[in-house]
Amino acid sequence: MIPMKVKEIMNKDFIKISPNDIGGEVVQFLYKERKNHAPVVEDGKLVGWITALDLLAGCKHSKIEDLMLFIDEIKVLKEDDEITDEIIEEMIKNEEIAYPVVNENDEVVGTLSVFDLLKYYKK
Repeated sequence: MIPMKVKEIMNKDFIKISPNDIGGEVVQFLYKERKNHAPVVEDGKLVGWITALDLLAGCKHSKIEDLMLFIDEIKVLKEDDEITDEIIEEMIKNEEIAYPVVNENDEVVGTLSVFDLLKYYKK
């Protein structure tokens, strides 16, 4: 595999969710945008990760902070990380659709999904 950095492939046009958003509203927003995941961001910093499955398991009246996976429960990529076979194998093994991507200041700058990888490799 040709060495490449996460920032070369990641999606920079991503949806950000607040921990104070309400589950039912986020479900509608993700559906409208045709997305199934989003970083949960507060003051520009990653605080968690929400997926459509997390929302389905939760209550539509709950705040996102009660439904999300916290930062210590998820894999977070740095934008300057190399895309490795291990990252790809981990996504496949764990059936992870995407990971949040942060810069050196832990600010969310994108997401890396299996679809971003497929688009890159299809070129």
